[in-house]
Amino acid sequence: MSSDEERALILLMMEGAQWMCTVMQICILELMEEDNNSSQAAKEWIQGQLEGDPSRCFKSYRMSTENFNILCDELKAKGLACKGSVIVEEQVGMFLQILGHATSIQKISEDFQHSTETVWRCFLDVLHYVRRMDYISLPSSNACVHQKVSEGTIHAPFKDALGAIDCTHIPAFPDLDTDSLTRYRNRKRMLSQNVMAAVDFDGNFLAVIAGWEGEADDNRILRRAVGNDGIIIPPGKYYLVDRGFANTPQFLSPYRGRPYRLAEFHARNQSQNLYQCPEDLFNHRHVQLASIVEETFGILKSRFKILQMMPKYEYKIQVKIVIACCILHNFIKRQNSLKDVSDESLFYVPVEYDIPLDDNDGVRDLRCDDIQTAGNLRDNIRDILWAAR
Repeated sequence: MSSDEERALILLMMEGAQWMCTVMQICILELMEEDNNSSQAAKEWIQGQLEGDPSRCFKSYRMSTENFNILCDELKAKGLACKGSVIVEEQVGMFLQILGHATSIQKISEDFQHSTETVWRCFLDVLHYVRRMDYISLPSSNACVHQKVSEGTIHAPFKDALGAIDCTHIPAFPDLDTDSLTRYRNRKRMLSQNVMAAVDFDGNFLAVIAGWEGEADDNRILRRAVGNDGIIIPPGKYYLVDRGFANTPQFLSPYRGRPYRLAEFHARNQSQNLYQCPEDLFNHRHVQLASIVEETFGILKSRFKILQMMPKYEYKIQVKIVIACCILHNFIKRQNSLKDVSDESLFYVPVEYDIPLDDNDGVRDLRCDDIQTAGNLRDNIRDILWAAR
């Protein structure tokens, strides 16, 4: 090859390289413009959801526009930041739609125009920071007597009660072999995790114990929760529990062998034969207070549909989702109480007690002195209620 041909070839290669650089620059600019457009579209999408008809935000994100903005600000303060072109408000919006409507990652990916990988990473980020929010805490030893059990009310004899404790089952998909899966089948033969919660008389979660297998006995979960200092009860205080639990000085259960369902007392009231003995009156007053935990579970599951149809995520993520929903429940209640409003009636679904009728259930592993003390406490409250009727 002659020198002229070599020079011509070199010039041609240089021009080709320059052309490639130009094409790459154009592609990069187009991608940046596309990202900017995507980010702008996301902002417009979120803005459209938050502005205009207040019910639009409420239906999409299960909370008011004001609460949504406060939540985003709190998560930013905890450390949640933009992920590339995905702004915090968009991440929170995707997260709440997944929780509130049990929407699939694929559907969110289509709606928000992001890859499924991006949506999933955003979901995990928001989940992490929601769980860092301090909205679930046990009452202190000097907690005030709640107004529902204060002096002068029909429930005043329960003045030392902090709230109520019960369990609920959330659909679960543990990644285990067939033999191990049997531990997650509840008495209805459905795969679930058994979640225990302590709730105050305003319907706020005070403690949440999630992740137990569906077949786990409620008393076993409670004993482990107290033994591991998960639920700390100040001296002289107690929680109300249903008759599926043992009656102890710290967990006051109703009398066995007597009516306990609210529907039973309603039917009796219709026939003008409400209380046949002091135990009936005690059980009625007890369930009037203790039903708050079932009502709270009903509101929680109705607000966050994912708790009724849990996706097949990794099991530890399923457990974290339950806790995150409880935290968001408390967040919404606190914000609404500051504004003196409530949206719970929109989510409330009456839940009738499903209580085991075996009167021998739950009384094992108790010391005699505990049984005696618990019996005395319950009998004293029973006698006070009966005398004041």
